Amino acid sequence: MDTSDGNCTPLDTSSVPLTVVGSPKSSENMYLYDDSSMSDGSLYASDQENLSAPRKKSEYRRHHKRHACCTQQQLQQRQAANLRERRRMQSINDAFEGLRAHIPTLPYEKRLSKVDTLKLAIGYISFLGELVSVDKNGDTLPSRISNNLKSSHEQKKIIIRARQIYDATGVPTVEVDMVTELGLFRVGVPSTDMKKLAEAVQLRDNNPSEYAGMGVAKAIKNINTIIAPELIKQNLEVTMQKEIDQFMIALDGTENKSRLGANAIMCVSLVVAKAGAAKKGVPLYRHISDMANVASIILPVPHITIIAGGTLSNNGLPFQEYMIMPTGASTFAEAMRIGSEIYHYVKNTVTAKYGPQTCFVSHTGGMSIPLESHRDALLLLTDAIKQCGYIGKAEISINASASDLYKDGAYDLEFKNPNSNPQDYMSSDKLAEVYLDNMKEFPVCSIEDGFEFDDWAAWSTLTLRTTGQLLGNDLTQTNVRRVGLAVEKKAGNAIALRLNQAGTLNEILESYKLLKSNGFGIAICDRWGDTDDLFLADLAVGLSAGQVRCGGPVRGERVGKYNQIIRIEEELGALSKYAGKNYRGQL
Repeated sequence: MDTSDGNCTPLDTSSVPLTVVGSPKSSENMYLYDDSSMSDGSLYASDQENLSAPRKKSEYRRHHKRHACCTQQQLQQRQAANLRERRRMQSINDAFEGLRAHIPTLPYEKRLSKVDTLKLAIGYISFLGELVSVDKNGDTLPSRISNNLKSSHEQKKIIIRARQIYDATGVPTVEVDMVTELGLFRVGVPSTDMKKLAEAVQLRDNNPSEYAGMGVAKAIKNINTIIAPELIKQNLEVTMQKEIDQFMIALDGTENKSRLGANAIMCVSLVVAKAGAAKKGVPLYRHISDMANVASIILPVPHITIIAGGTLSNNGLPFQEYMIMPTGASTFAEAMRIGSEIYHYVKNTVTAKYGPQTCFVSHTGGMSIPLESHRDALLLLTDAIKQCGYIGKAEISINASASDLYKDGAYDLEFKNPNSNPQDYMSSDKLAEVYLDNMKEFPVCSIEDGFEFDDWAAWSTLTLRTTGQLLGNDLTQTNVRRVGLAVEKKAGNAIALRLNQAGTLNEILESYKLLKSNGFGIAICDRWGDTDDLFLADLAVGLSAGQVRCGGPVRGERVGKYNQIIRIEEELGALSKYAGKNYRGQL
């Protein structure tokens, strides 16, 4: 760029494409890279080609070849010049890397070379310069600029790409990237731990030679070859969540989303919500609250898992999870402190008594403590609350997961014993008495999945007998039809919503509105096969659900969601409100 007389020659940008938002229309070779050139992550294809091409010696070097000897001063000057050149090149390289990160116009597998990045940058700078000139002189836009603006406005450039990742249990699941003019948005959808009757179907490969049949290559292919191209053709704004979700449901054409896969559809639905929030220039939880018509943001009370039982443990506990709900805290941050202190008190107590191996955690973060009876677990948690000084501030929540206990119309609390006596099985009425006694004797405020998901009569009867929370999770399985049945039959007084059970975000919002209008409490719940994605936290806050269940205060995929709510609370500042005792929204 420098001439011999030191003047700067203006760059010729006439051949440089000016469109930055849309995809370049040149040949594909311009943007392809060779995998072999990326082995050390330092060079792109164009750089390799430049280095591999032999250089011609300049006339200056050939003419002065005989002057090989240099004075000390010349040598120092040359070393200083080389140092300046290296620093300059390093600055240019850093600038190139930063520029690449902020140009989301190409699929992620087609990375720009330094030369192509420079061309794009020059074209963009030239484009801005013409706009400034037009604004200064009051002229009309040049035709090539107005045409580019018109085409970019008419044709929104969106890229959707799916890949396989792993959930917290090591099982494959789906992750989707969406690239818009505002950048890259990414979501990983949770996996199902066990397919429920009414939940949407997650598509698996069913190839026993790979991942025991749990691969998701089919779902990923459906996104990349069917959902993404067809959705982009619709040219819908990313803020049109309902229309986009309805289009994908129609594209699938089945009631349970078994053709394209609920894991494929839901992942695209969630990433669209993230892009929609960016389009509106608001945080994700604000975008969700707008779609759900939530007027006031309320931070949820966490269900913090302390002890694991049931199918999550080999101890004698019949119920799946024993949790702490810090209903007496004044902020979410204080609630997490209460839960964390109780968790570690229990861990230290049990470790001292039974050894460290007895505190290994389950998929949900609860400790598999060697207790033999349900009552022992309640006594341990009640004592922990007292010893930590949180009487009145912390209560106990039980996830009975009673469908695991259900046998021949009754409930076997010793179901993990293959030789359990059928004479000891409990009827629905007798099991209901156990729950009522627990609520009277211990600070138990919530029972989740107290009965089998089709034992509607037992649910409705117990709901009339207590003011405590009866939370249905397996009962409705985030299925709009079953949610309607729960409302109609007054089965329970609170319902759990899970991200990957419905199939689209809009269906979750429909269930939420139905429950809220009928006075039901709402809890946003995790899944065994969760990912490190934080969408669940924003959903719980955006819906002002009042309750969130993410597991124990351990394991990254659990703690990350709690930490995200802490960040949101800090962001809200004086506007933040914690649900506390009003976690069901009844006061």
